[in-house]
Amino acid sequence: MTPNIRAAVFDIDGTLALMNKEAGTFTALPGAIDALAACRAAGVKVVAYTNGTFFPPAHYYPLLADAGIVIDEGHILTPAAVAAQALARMGYTRIMVMGGDGTRVPVQDAGIQVVDPTPDAGPVDAVLLGYTRDFGATELESVVQAVWDGATPFAGSVAPYFASSKGRMLGISGAIAAALENATDTKVTVFGKPETAGLDIVTALTGAQPSEMAVIGDDPKLEIRMGRKAGAFCVGVTTGIADTAKFMGFPEEERAHAVLDDLTGFAAQPWFPKVPA
Repeated sequence: MTPNIRAAVFDIDGTLALMNKEAGTFTALPGAIDALAACRAAGVKVVAYTNGTFFPPAHYYPLLADAGIVIDEGHILTPAAVAAQALARMGYTRIMVMGGDGTRVPVQDAGIQVVDPTPDAGPVDAVLLGYTRDFGATELESVVQAVWDGATPFAGSVAPYFASSKGRMLGISGAIAAALENATDTKVTVFGKPETAGLDIVTALTGAQPSEMAVIGDDPKLEIRMGRKAGAFCVGVTTGIADTAKFMGFPEEERAHAVLDDLTGFAAQPWFPKVPA
């Protein structure tokens, strides 16, 4: 049965582009620019959903545009943005954030007070972990103490690694979450992939239900697992961290519906919607 695809949710790193972390630039991957153009021509709404929290969402638009990847305003999601919206709805007002601006800014934009991880921070409702390399024992001890004192721990992402222009890069927030869980015996709740909270925001943006979405990504444990849990049509690409064998090695109910070498010829696939006459 051919899926009725009304929205396409593309991962960024390893799917649409690769980032040079030192230069802070992106390079489009093969077929990415044409795939986005084909979606628009077919009336398929596009959302880019990265699992990284390097930058606030607004920071991605010009960097991706410089690589030829143009995404409509408001249609780039990060785990921190998903977390901030959810935490605001849950009533949290004062959160200790261990992360850079990619995590801090979305939380502040949601109207939540951001507290630095310091020994004299005082009581907080929750702890939110995001990507940062600017931390040491004092910051780690502060978030652990906050959880010992009753704060609920959350993270944008706990992915162990992700694709970059120089190969795999460590998912630091995942490593911090593991240390936090080890010290507090408290499970960290995750908002990013493979959890499906981000797809609720995609529905709000596009009007498409998960069953009307194509989720495209390079990580079978993240994008594909998220999409399959939500009932979306899932497409794996081998331009990031996984080859075809790795995608196909998952149980059938967790497996990508299609696996492509890259996004070249995306619109020619039999499941892609026909362009309106």
